[in-house]
Amino acid sequence: MKIQFILNPASGGGRGEKVLSLLKNQMKLLGLAGDIALSRHAGEAQDIAVRSQKRGCEVVVACGGDGTIHSLLPALVQRPVALAVLPIGTANDLARNWGIPFQLKRALRVIQDGKPRAVDVIRTDSGKYIAGTAGIGFDAAVVQQAEWLRKVAKGILPFSIAFFSELAHYPPSQVSLRAGNWEYEGPSWQILLTKIARYAYIFRITTSVKADNGLMDICLIPETPNLGVITALPKLPFLGLKKLPGALFHTVSALEIKSSPPVSIHGDGDLIGQTPETFRVLPRALRILAPQTGPSERPFSFLGIR
Repeated sequence: MKIQFILNPASGGGRGEKVLSLLKNQMKLLGLAGDIALSRHAGEAQDIAVRSQKRGCEVVVACGGDGTIHSLLPALVQRPVALAVLPIGTANDLARNWGIPFQLKRALRVIQDGKPRAVDVIRTDSGKYIAGTAGIGFDAAVVQQAEWLRKVAKGILPFSIAFFSELAHYPPSQVSLRAGNWEYEGPSWQILLTKIARYAYIFRITTSVKADNGLMDICLIPETPNLGVITALPKLPFLGLKKLPGALFHTVSALEIKSSPPVSIHGDGDLIGQTPETFRVLPRALRILAPQTGPSERPFSFLGIR
């Protein structure tokens, strides 16, 4: 099996660069062979992934966080190569939802012993891919502000500062949503389109999401949460966004979004554009290496994959 490791040295606030020597040692101990390449931006990561496949690579390993995985999607979607993950980023939402262990040695064993599984991907009409969650509105504004703050701070701190800063003043926009026979026109503070159950570390979006059913779950929060809701934020990891007053949920295969004024969109934590935009699910378009289900492991059916 030919394996290409793509390591983002900036992942996890610079943790990626420190992991390199440990990764080489663990690979040697496990008898796991593969090429390791450093990637400092999305275009470079994609180039490495494409070139490795031309050499016959069967597995591309994203050594980083959600941003690293997101950057590789154009080179992996609807191709026979499998994606493996060594989660060394800040949030690691995709690895967490896919059941990938965070401990390096255990994650490497998934590469050795894991089973390829096909999962859906969301694609925009402008050509962007999302493996986990797309956010339109409030959380995209948080991502935008956090990008600037990350120049002076690391880890979760930039996102925490940006979250509470935007929470204080981010206004709802007027949106038009269309998905098949369902339509909505009115205010929107936040829209989430997701193929994973939780994001932003621990916030539960929905309990119904499945990774390979050709559908995405939509959460629409029309109005800015009031003070009572804000004080209940610690409960959201357990109760989910359904507890937010007025939150609407639907499951669709495609969604068209227009808004006034245009609002920012993020995909897997990276800014990818503005409204208007159309999102479509590509069924089972990405192959990932996931843990084999066993007595000591969390069943992968957590995401509906069997």
